[in-house]
Amino acid sequence: MNIIEQGINNVAEQTPYNVIQHNVDTITLSSAELGQLWSTYMAQSMSKCMVPFFVEKCKDTDIRSLLQFVLDVSNRHINSITEIFNKSNIPVPHGFTDEDFDINAKPLYGDTFMLLYSRFMAKYALINFSFARSLSIRPDIIEFFKGCLNDFNEISDKASNMALSKGLIARAPNVPIPDRVEYVTVDTSFFKGLIGDKRPLNALEIGHIFINIQQRLLEDALILGFGQIAKKKKVKDYFSRGKQIIDKQVGVLGSLLEDEDLPKPINYDYLVTDSIESPYSDKLIMFHSTIFLAHSISGYGLALANCARTDIVASLTRLIAELGDYVKDGLDLMIENGWLERVPEAANRKELRTMNN
Repeated sequence: MNIIEQGINNVAEQTPYNVIQHNVDTITLSSAELGQLWSTYMAQSMSKCMVPFFVEKCKDTDIRSLLQFVLDVSNRHINSITEIFNKSNIPVPHGFTDEDFDINAKPLYGDTFMLLYSRFMAKYALINFSFARSLSIRPDIIEFFKGCLNDFNEISDKASNMALSKGLIARAPNVPIPDRVEYVTVDTSFFKGLIGDKRPLNALEIGHIFINIQQRLLEDALILGFGQIAKKKKVKDYFSRGKQIIDKQVGVLGSLLEDEDLPKPINYDYLVTDSIESPYSDKLIMFHSTIFLAHSISGYGLALANCARTDIVASLTRLIAELGDYVKDGLDLMIENGWLERVPEAANRKELRTMNN
């Protein structure tokens, strides 16, 4: 072997610059992995308390079977995260316990609501787990979130197929199939919406507006029920205000479809019973509403990125700000009552420096 060949082989065998080699068993959780595991634990802990009441009260055997599967998945995920945290000497969040629900309370929601609720929660979970998977580096954490994605893909498929077979899914409106490919030209009103002639809504805009209305209507029914069974007056008032906000937002989004003579999704309030007997603690329903509405803000953000008409952009921007303020008030109420667990944080260097003074 000549000197040049030997040099090439030596270079090939060297570790690339700035690459750190690890023993996989000793890799600590990154902040991204820890944060996603923590939030997943809290969400699954909430589900572990919400869903047993649904299983107990559901009369439809098909829906009850789906709900039981959702509950089994939540329990499995909680156990997996608990094991990961224990191995890493990380405190397991308190989350929610049997004290946060009363399985003997009267039914609060009908079977149809339980099915639609499961379908939408699966959709939110898929978005979160996909993001968590993309942030993860440690092989066991990647495998965990891949398993979560598989579980909730199955839940989503089962819930969607069941809702479709029962005639419970309102599909987004159809649009005419184009007979040719067209390009946007400078003389068209592609972005106009606030002033002057506006073009018809395109398929992307219709889809995002329609799905956001559906989600607001489901939240509306959820919050209507929570307002009926909340114990503290401030919590009741919070949900009463939330229903007014959501009703107004449904009106804003619905008018965008009505202006084009397109149909809106139906209201789900009729799926809430007249029970005022609380199956859930105020802590649980406040936590649930804040994460549900946080997903709504994300949905608006995705719609904002896919809508070009200025009137839609202006409306979505305003709705995001309004929901953001409402969620902030909810978090303040949770803090006031000692209900908000703290997400693991970076070290406070300023505080550490003052400790030696």
